[in-house]
Amino acid sequence: MLLEAVDDCNHYRVLWISEDRQNVFLFNIATQAMPESLPYAEVQCLIRNGSLTVQENDPYIKSVRESELGEKERAMRDGIWNVVSAAVTAEPDIYERKLRGAIIAKLESDSGKQRKNLYVYLKTYWKHGKTKNAYLPSYNNCGAPGKVRSAGTSKRGRPSKYGGTGINVDENTRAIFEKAIRKYYHTREEHTFQYAYDMMIAEHYAQYVIQADGKKKAILAPAGQLPTIRQFRYWYHKTHGIKENITQRKGETKFELGHRAVLGKSDHGIMGPGAKYQIDATVGDIYLVSRFNRADIIGRPVIYFIIDVFSRMVAGMYVGLEGPSWAGAMMALANAMGGKAKFCAEYGIEITENEWPCSGVPGAYLADRGEMEGKSVETLINALNVRVEIAQPYRGDMKGIVEQYFNTTNETALIRLPGHVKPDMAERGVKDYRLDAKLDIRQLTKILIGCVLHHNNHHLLETYERTADMIADGVVPIPIEIWNWGIAHCSGALRAFPEDKIKLALMPTDTATVTAKGIKYKNVYYVCERAAKEYWFEKAKVKSWKVDISYDPRNMDTIYVRNHDGSAETCRLSKWQDKYVGRTLDEILFLHESEKAAQHKNKQKEMAFKAELSAAIDDVIAEAEEMARQTVVPKAKSARTKSIRDNRHNEKAANRRDEAFSIGTDGSGNAMPPKAQDSGDGRIPPMLAMIKQQLEERLNDK
Repeated sequence: MLLEAVDDCNHYRVLWISEDRQNVFLFNIATQAMPESLPYAEVQCLIRNGSLTVQENDPYIKSVRESELGEKERAMRDGIWNVVSAAVTAEPDIYERKLRGAIIAKLESDSGKQRKNLYVYLKTYWKHGKTKNAYLPSYNNCGAPGKVRSAGTSKRGRPSKYGGTGINVDENTRAIFEKAIRKYYHTREEHTFQYAYDMMIAEHYAQYVIQADGKKKAILAPAGQLPTIRQFRYWYHKTHGIKENITQRKGETKFELGHRAVLGKSDHGIMGPGAKYQIDATVGDIYLVSRFNRADIIGRPVIYFIIDVFSRMVAGMYVGLEGPSWAGAMMALANAMGGKAKFCAEYGIEITENEWPCSGVPGAYLADRGEMEGKSVETLINALNVRVEIAQPYRGDMKGIVEQYFNTTNETALIRLPGHVKPDMAERGVKDYRLDAKLDIRQLTKILIGCVLHHNNHHLLETYERTADMIADGVVPIPIEIWNWGIAHCSGALRAFPEDKIKLALMPTDTATVTAKGIKYKNVYYVCERAAKEYWFEKAKVKSWKVDISYDPRNMDTIYVRNHDGSAETCRLSKWQDKYVGRTLDEILFLHESEKAAQHKNKQKEMAFKAELSAAIDDVIAEAEEMARQTVVPKAKSARTKSIRDNRHNEKAANRRDEAFSIGTDGSGNAMPPKAQDSGDGRIPPMLAMIKQQLEERLNDK
């Protein structure tokens, strides 16, 4: 047994215990002193109170298989053992000081070995666990392992096949090696090792001479004074690990994604079906045509798949033009949680729910950061009690199950379809495969549904590791077989929620403002029955307030005001907002930006017109000031102000004469009543005279 003292960390070997449990002989491995006798009870007490601890691992025992030993090692061990075996097995006499002297003296006489060597043999035997293998040579301790030898005058290493002595790598040479590594090899340009070596030689072991023609000529040091590429490579691998090599040349993310050790499994710790789904999206390797005009190519679709980690069942999918974004993920999540028979029937595929039984809310989702961050996913978490796990950036391997399914789908289905993306598109003279597009988005969705049904119901998972219980129950490694077995024996059915509540939880959320004109969101106004009944808009004239809403960014005809009990009020566009009918959120925002741009453009024109108006006003003012300078004004101020009323009366009468309607024709040729004329003698017709008198009386009254 090996003991360790807590206070000084010294190791003690238990060599012998008396039969009556009275005495114990201990050997101090650190000091190599002769064995010491201690009371058995005292040692037991030290172990119980923690002063001494029993070491489970014994680093001193040499455990070596006989088949691994060479003849030289075996001969060395056996030779020493034959000398000391009689002495080391003479227990407990060999531990007693008085008796040990006589044993060593006799051993010295019989073997011819020196006394000091015999004591070394004894201590070696006690240190290494009192076994015969204690006398095996410790070659692993030879050569100063891990230490850098100092360069001497003699060349180390094997001689060169092609003559020359070469150089020893000293501190200065290693410093040059490190500089070249950092400058030419540990870079994102990913130069070869040979390139780094060549640049090091050119930079540090060459001199340049300017020739008569002005060109530089490189003169290398003699071959015997140059480090070889073998030495360069040896010292590189001695001082730099493989992780440092990859991370310095390709980056940390590339190492984590493609070069790190993979010691775990994606489904480790998963209790059963629905415990965790993996969701991911990719841009499909196929070009599609429009459903409305099949001559129009609409580009590549975005394909979402959601896979159950436990059973490898494809739980949900979505093929569309959204994303990768929350809008696309929202559709895939809704499909994963909803019934599949109705979904397949929309594409002309008749199935039963038992053929694709994945419906309900899972325990967790593992997804990418971009699609699963923000207020939208918070609603999903809180409303449906779903845990969302975010994969690290550039770590697609964390979603290896769904990533692999994308590869399988591409290799088995998409590659056969017209319009499939081919790797030789950029080559000269190659036909543009985009012109081969024949399928629309619904037809591609129908094909992928068929692929999913085949995978779920018939695909044999050759690399799936069944548990002992699965093997005992004869579960065939097909996704639907594993799913059904897991539902029955592990997790049970998934949690069910009403379809409307699922959709409400998946839609993006935000806040809108209740105003006197309506419920305002993104400068668009909505109304609802509850708002009308509770006089929201009348109250908002005094003070507006915020409400939580959900909305579908693909169609902004309606938004949903969320209530505290989890329900929602449907709000529709105000009638006077009909220009937004059928618009997406992006289209509305674009329209607003266009209007702002137009306003800004018109504002520039308005500022120019304002400048022109200001100049015209200044001209009129200048004209008035010039006329004022030419007018004779009385010096007394009272002379100008006392007759303001009379002046106003005269000016008003003159204005009325100038502004009086001239009745003749209306411009269209129709006759108009003749204008009143004087009689020629200065007299005015009686009726007009009476009207004039009445007007003058009213003016005088004012």
